[in-house]
Amino acid sequence: RALPFWKRSVILVAGVFVNLLFAMLLFVLMYSVIGFEAQSPNTGVFYHAALTPLQSLQAGFAYIGQVIALVASLFNPATAADTVSNTTSIIGIAVMSKDYFQAGLVEALEFMAMISVSLGIMNLLPIPPLDGGRFVVEIFQKGTRKTVSQKAMNYMSLAGMALFLGFFVIMLNQDIQRFVFGNWG
Repeated sequence: RALPFWKRSVILVAGVFVNLLFAMLLFVLMYSVIGFEAQSPNTGVFYHAALTPLQSLQAGFAYIGQVIALVASLFNPATAADTVSNTTSIIGIAVMSKDYFQAGLVEALEFMAMISVSLGIMNLLPIPPLDGGRFVVEIFQKGTRKTVSQKAMNYMSLAGMALFLGFFVIMLNQDIQRFVFGNWG
């Protein structure tokens, strides 16, 4: 709290920045350095392809845009239930990570990039105790020149944690049902 606004802001968005930077580096590594197998639409023959680093970055930014749109759909009452039903908890992430890592190096890197982007974007949500929520509070304090009390911050963080706990229970239940009934796909 004693630091200037700009330093607190940089600290709050630094984690998100590192998550997205790591993902972008993985995209360049996967698509430009290692390359990938592609299939010719005309002949159906598989061949090894590689993108330029700029094309890899564009693919990474396109993926980040898709994740942002998906996260934004959580705030649309028409799509929120469908979005939540298509998400997974730590159980689903563990199952998916096993599958991706068994598929090979590029797939493992792809999975790490997907997780990193998801964590970065989710951490930007304007809900305390996430960094996005803390950042909104910082902007509010700067704009109104009023300080949000520690007690109010604690209550907002508690409400945010209750929301996340509710989502976690829903997603955990979905994953258990997927596991029991064998419909992970």
